[in-house]
Amino acid sequence: MRILHTADLHLGRQFNGIPLDADHAAILDQIVSAITSRDVDVLVIAGDIFDRAAPPTSAVRQFNGFLARVASETDAAVVMIAGNHDSGDRIASMAIMTDTRRALIRGAISADEKPLLLTDAHGPVAFTGLPFAYEYAARECFSDEALHAPEDVLAAQVACGRRNIPDGTRWVVVSHAFVAGASSSESERPLTRVGGIETVSSAVFEGAHYVALGHLHRPQSVGAPHIRYSGSPLAFGFDESDCQKSMSLVEIDAVGQTTIEIIPFTPIRQVRVLKGRHAELLLAD
Repeated sequence: MRILHTADLHLGRQFNGIPLDADHAAILDQIVSAITSRDVDVLVIAGDIFDRAAPPTSAVRQFNGFLARVASETDAAVVMIAGNHDSGDRIASMAIMTDTRRALIRGAISADEKPLLLTDAHGPVAFTGLPFAYEYAARECFSDEALHAPEDVLAAQVACGRRNIPDGTRWVVVSHAFVAGASSSESERPLTRVGGIETVSSAVFEGAHYVALGHLHRPQSVGAPHIRYSGSPLAFGFDESDCQKSMSLVEIDAVGQTTIEIIPFTPIRQVRVLKGRHAELLLAD
């Protein structure tokens, strides 16, 4: 089964006051092209679809048009979750009247995470989507006041998702988190409200054959090759000027082993850092 792992679109975002609508449009076109040219079975969007909980109308329309293209121009299923920048209720509303045989859209935390079950030539593959949630929402959801940190929340989510995975099924987990040991960027918003430890151990995903992560903007694996951030498709800070943005094409074989191909994005504008005297910089092109 072939999975195209993306995340952190941040539709509606600006770069130092400069709108990125055209830049995002080019990226979304490249995602659709990759789905069709690489015979992708499942498109994963691991959170932060929008840049804020109440995105501009233009961003919502842009994403709706993108999903319409995926639905009409490809046969790929879609698995997507809310990130910490998203409104969980807004993302959850997209699941209403959705073909549940072809889509898993998770916006709000649940104590009974049911997977999307898809089948390839080797049998079933289960996709569990774990939307981002702060501790107070998780305590209410799981009726557990002992959930004090992001790792507690994620461990509870993974455990309830694992209970619904049939024996012998290959398992893909989609999550939005800061896994310990990964490299961060300046443009990411902290996952804790006030202080606290926001990182989680990669061990929390034990049993998953692939973990599609969102939140950190640099593409990277952490803890193990199959636990991976696709990264954001655009650079959102000057510290990312040296970062090649990409999608991750993941192929899962009959026994759950994964191979990963990096598909670079081609942005219409690059972020550059120029250093020198003021007069020299004014002459730079």
